[in-house]
Order: sequence, then structure tokens, then C-alpha cells
Amino acid sequence: MDIFRHTFGNNDDSFIRIPGAFREEPPADLNGRTEDQNSNTNEPTQSRDGRLKSILHFLFQAPLIVLYYLLNFIVRSSRLLKPLLRLHGFYQRKHNRLLDHSSQLHRLLENLENEAQAVTCSEGNGNNDDGSNTDSTSNNESSGVQFSFGSLYNPENGTFSKSIMQNSYTELLDACSEQVKFGVIYLHDPLLDNHMDYVNKILCSEAFVNMIRKYQVLLWYGDVTTSEGLQVSNALKIRQYPLLGIISLKAEKKIELIARVEGSISNYKAQDLEAIFSKNYSRLIQLRQQRQNIEMQRLIRQQQDSRYQDSLRRDQQRESERLEQTQREQMEREHQRIENQWLLWRKSQLKPEPSSDKDASKVAIRLENGQRLVRKFDASLPTEEIYAFVELQLHDMLNSENDTLPVYQPANYQHQYSFKLITPVPRRELDLSTKISDVSGIYPSGNIVMERLDE
Repeated sequence: MDIFRHTFGNNDDSFIRIPGAFREEPPADLNGRTEDQNSNTNEPTQSRDGRLKSILHFLFQAPLIVLYYLLNFIVRSSRLLKPLLRLHGFYQRKHNRLLDHSSQLHRLLENLENEAQAVTCSEGNGNNDDGSNTDSTSNNESSGVQFSFGSLYNPENGTFSKSIMQNSYTELLDACSEQVKFGVIYLHDPLLDNHMDYVNKILCSEAFVNMIRKYQVLLWYGDVTTSEGLQVSNALKIRQYPLLGIISLKAEKKIELIARVEGSISNYKAQDLEAIFSKNYSRLIQLRQQRQNIEMQRLIRQQQDSRYQDSLRRDQQRESERLEQTQREQMEREHQRIENQWLLWRKSQLKPEPSSDKDASKVAIRLENGQRLVRKFDASLPTEEIYAFVELQLHDMLNSENDTLPVYQPANYQHQYSFKLITPVPRRELDLSTKISDVSGIYPSGNIVMERLDE
């Protein structure tokens, strides 16, 4: 408030008169004029200076005041949001931990490996303190520890690293259904006093390891202190921990829990577990054979369909080629008919040989077969007349008398000559539109050689 008071108010402290007091007379100067009279003369100037000073003071301080309150608001807001951000980060990390079964599995296996090593070391130290190797051997035999947990179940280089399912429990069920294999579920409870008994005396025992290898079992480990482990426990209706359960495919895509060992390790017997595996393994073999037969039938049908499609495609291709050949033959016959019609029409338009040598060109034509033709042509005609004469000669139509087709020019037909006529000296091709009299090589006489065009 002092800032606003200094900014918008007067900096001088105002004098408050006591009620009922006498009015003070202002002192007079040497000329007998009082201070009020002197101030009346300077009052307009001082008031203007004061207002200008107040305005400048406000203009300089107003942005600083706004900036101060804005920064103050930002600082207070950040202090209020900081606990909320911490709370959100905590739940986000917790949510990620709950959803990531792979990280939970690695953490569980690592803890079990460390605790198994600690138990083994403590038992070894206890045996050394007693000073008897025979007691150590007897303890190992009674505990059934033939393998270390890390050598069997380490997710990176363990013996059963490929058999351990890294994903969720649902994917274990899918894998058992697709691969037609047994599945072993182990739910660990780290809050129990003897929670490592199952690990050392069952999971690491020689009998259990041999069963896993023999029946190619898929393994899934979970912790009941996690959300997924608790959900699996509720789904299987587990009453005591730890749990060692066996799931198997009973019917098409139907998974059931066929055996379970709960609570105390005294409930576990390797012979009973072996009997359950052996009893249900024949059923899995039958299901595998059924799957293989179904897959084989599917492959056979697929191959038959493929061969049928190939045969159908070849038949369609042959039919398409036959239709194309038929169309080509029809087009060729139609083209031949139109060409013959044009040749008859052109024969009717061919000018007769001039009787006199005046305005005539005597040309000797050598065909490709060596035949030599000599004929006179009207010099005023284009050289196309010579081309038409040679074309009719090649088709042996100059001497034919029986023309059955009507003599008229086919519509929309442009005849293309399959040869060219050349004067040997100088060698030059005859243009169809050039007049005969304009070609010095054949007028008034000359030789022409016929050559076939390259197709």
C-alpha cells in the first residue's frame, strides 16, 4: 500500500488540525505580506509542476508494479503446483511398474537368485563352523539342491531362459494353446518366513529340472505383491502361498489348472507331479497330432487350390491367346479383303500405256526376283502410278480378267506400299507425289530397281 500511496498521493505529510484550536496566522515578510499572499502568486506554477511530476512518477512506476505482482503470482502458482506434479509422477511411475511384467519378472528372478545364493552361503558357513563335511553333504541331499537358481532361470543365459515367458499371464495361456504344451505357474510370496523353500528344494531340484526338460514345459513366475500376481491368484482361487501350478490344454483352446501345490513344502511330492505330467502328456500328443493333421489338410487344400488356380490360369491364358489369334486372323482377313478391293479399284484407275513417245517415259523396272519389266508411263502422272503398276504386278493382277468384287475405293483405307523404287544413277528414292517428268533419272527414259522395306 505504501507503493500506491507514494505513487498516487502526495509525498508531504499533511497537517491535521485539532478540533477547536485557534487558527494560526501565517508570518509576514519584510514588506508586510504574509506567506499565504506570497504563495498565491506561485500557486499556479507549483501546481503544474506537481501534477507533471506525479504523472511522470506514475508512468515510470506503473510497469514495475505490474511486473512485480505478475512475478509474485507466478512464484506462488508454481509452489502450489509442485506437490501436484510430484503426486502425478509418483502414480505414473507406479502405473508403469504395474503394467511392465518383463521388468517385474527380471526383478523377481534377480531377487530370488540373490536370496538363493545367500541361503547357500549361510548353509555352507554353518557347515564349516561345525567342521564336518559329511553333515554338509547330508544337508544338501536332504534339501535337494542340485542346481543353482541363476544357472537355471537367469533370463539372459540360464538353461530355461527360453522357456520362461517374459510377458503377461494371458500370453502364457495363448502360448500353451498354440504350442500345445504344459505351463508351470509359480507364485512367490516374499513376506513368508520360509519363502525360499520352494525355490531351493523344488525349482532347483534335479527331479523338477528333469521334468521341465522332458515335457518341454513353459514357465511363468509371478509375485503376489504385484497387481498381476494378485489377479492370477484370485483367478485360480489360491488359498495358501507359495503356489506351484500346472496348466494344460484340455480341449480346443480350453486351458485348465490340472495340478497345484500350495502352502507348506510337505505337500510337494515329485512322484505325484511326474504322474500328472505323464497322465496328461498323452492327451497333449493327441491334440498335437490333431493340430498337425488339420494343418496338413489345410496345406493339402492350399496346394490343391494353388494347382487348380495355376491350371485355371493356364487355361484362361490359352483361351485368351486363342481369342487373340482368332482376332488377329479376322483382322488379317479383313485387311486382305480391303487390300484386294483397293487393288481392284487401283487397277481400274491405272492409266493405259501411251501409244506415242511424246510426253511419255519409258522405264525398265527390275523386281526383287530378277524379273525385268519395261513399260511406258504418262510423264504428267505422279510416280505413284509406277508404284501401283509394280504392286499389281507383284499380286499378279495385271493379267486377271475375272474380278468378282465391286470396283470402288474402300473408305478410310490408306494403302501402304511394302517396297520402294530407286533410280540407280544417281541413287535416289522416288517420291510418290513427284511427277514423272520432274525425275531426271526416269524421264524420258531410265531404269528403276525395286527394294523391299525393312519390316
